[in-house]
Amino acid sequence: MLTLPQTNWTSTIRGLHQVAMLLAPIHRALLPKRPNWLHLPLHVQPTGLLSQALPNGGRILIDFKAGFVNYQRNNGIQASFAFASHSQASLMHEILAALQHDELEHILGDANDEALLSTLLRHVHTNEGLASPLNADEFSQEEPLAIDPDVANAYANVLYSVFTGVARYRARLSGHLSPVVVWPEHFDLSTLWFASGAMDENQAHISIGFAPYSPGYERPYLYAYAYPYPQDFVPPAVPSPAFWNADGWRGVVVPYDDMASQNEVTAYVEQMCMALFGILREVLET
Repeated sequence: MLTLPQTNWTSTIRGLHQVAMLLAPIHRALLPKRPNWLHLPLHVQPTGLLSQALPNGGRILIDFKAGFVNYQRNNGIQASFAFASHSQASLMHEILAALQHDELEHILGDANDEALLSTLLRHVHTNEGLASPLNADEFSQEEPLAIDPDVANAYANVLYSVFTGVARYRARLSGHLSPVVVWPEHFDLSTLWFASGAMDENQAHISIGFAPYSPGYERPYLYAYAYPYPQDFVPPAVPSPAFWNADGWRGVVVPYDDMASQNEVTAYVEQMCMALFGILREVLET
């Protein structure tokens, strides 16, 4: 069984989310834009999350189990920053300072110490032609990160187990699919199956994912939805303990706490994903 503690869950998962958010503007500044925003997400690791490869060969690892962010330079030298020593704002400053004369030299090379974040966000704003700048508050919260090491360790185990189950489900499909990744903005893991070769998230697709929390849900859950739903859509039956979300977005929810007692969580996730995919594919084909 892979259970998740109740105590300190909320502060820990929101703290880990704050850390993951820090990599989004770095990806946006350094990586070429890809369809469906696939230059933004992070890759699941047994210990946490890993950035995409940066242009000079560096990577940034968010190690839930060790409680550190590790910047791994291409020459093998690492810079490590402990969750316990930082707020989101101070951690962002340390990461940008480590990258200032390396991966981000062409953007931050001449920036003064107090202007690293604002310079980075201004570059993203200009480079992407955004109507308004990114909100600096999303990357600069001053409260100390309150990440419980035991809870973070447990979530790393759960996330990797769910990732493995979703990846095995994905491997059984044919057609056009996106990778299984974690998105910094909502901190959810997801993969898309596209009904056509266009691979456009604005066209027909099925999404399977795993969210640690969201409005209305304080605990993690597996989710699935189809897009678009037909007119006069009547939600079909889904296998217990899954249910249709009743408020806001339209999709299926499977609370992780209802899955945690399974002897093989990974296999259960794989089987549930296959079952929900079959139901939702029929919805798209009606």
